[in-house]
Amino acid sequence: MLYDTVGPALLATLPPGRFIKTLDLNTTFVRPTATGRLTGRGRVVTRNGDNAILEGTLYDADDQIIATATATALVVDVA
Repeated sequence: MLYDTVGPALLATLPPGRFIKTLDLNTTFVRPTATGRLTGRGRVVTRNGDNAILEGTLYDADDQIIATATATALVVDVA
């Protein structure tokens, strides 16, 4: 689920014909959650050329942090 927040955060900044490869994704689980609505927020922390560091946070219905993730991605041309 956190991958689905960090990837689109970077994809939204790319022109047509470019895509991303995730090089790594590290997740930290903060607390358990019951069933219900979850909200994910992703952002691009930094981008240097074709390399990017991404961050995502998953919240429960009470806006409590459930999990966080960081990722490193490479921007590539679509084949």
